Amino acid sequence: MPPDGSSFTPLNLPSTFSLPQCMEYFSLTAGPNTNLWRKPPTGDIATAPIVFTSLRNSFVVAEVTVSADMEMEWDQGGLVIFTGATPESLSLSSPASRRTTPTMRPRLEPARTCKWVKAGIEFCSGAVHASSVSATADGADWCLAPLDLPEGATSPALHSLRIKLERIGHSLWIWYQVPSVSPYARTPGAVSGTWKKLREVTWFFYGVEDKFVHVGVYASRPNNSPNDTAWLGSGLGRSSDGLVVEFEDLEIF
Repeated sequence: MPPDGSSFTPLNLPSTFSLPQCMEYFSLTAGPNTNLWRKPPTGDIATAPIVFTSLRNSFVVAEVTVSADMEMEWDQGGLVIFTGATPESLSLSSPASRRTTPTMRPRLEPARTCKWVKAGIEFCSGAVHASSVSATADGADWCLAPLDLPEGATSPALHSLRIKLERIGHSLWIWYQVPSVSPYARTPGAVSGTWKKLREVTWFFYGVEDKFVHVGVYASRPNNSPNDTAWLGSGLGRSSDGLVVEFEDLEIF
């Protein structure tokens, strides 16, 4: 059963944004220059629209289907999981936040203690990929896996991906599945066999208390729009100018 929307917190979204009562289907719009990234020496960039929930019990697994009509390099969306400080601390300490609120004292330390992983679908070099980024206090990495389009598909720009985060011991396993392929499997076992491993983050849950785990979804358009630069970094753009990412059948256990 999809989780209750009342338990989720929106971040980098307009005040008019409201989540559905049931998180079975919803969408996020990411304006140009919105991102979730960590790179020394500038630190965190956390302007991507995010909705997340803070867990009360041990994290087991999270899944969601992500769909988007991607046009620009690095357009992306998917699941995100944080340990340690809440995602709000990242947003407050990001360079974009400090530029827009110059009187605010930077809050770098809480953000630096926050580990996070994002995983989902990303448009890169003219093709759609399964992607993930893992971030520690020292920085972040990035990995891509090209997606095999279903037979007869001609354009990679419109695509869907089922993404799964799973805890196994101290590790976080990242899996992906192409929804347009899995229905052709005739049995539950065959459907489960369509999951592909993207990566294992061996250190993610080591030393982490269960009460400091936050899970949700994000959308991001790191590139600038060639037609509109008035709202860069705000994350509050119009859907006609931003990347609309759709999320279906969100499950968090």
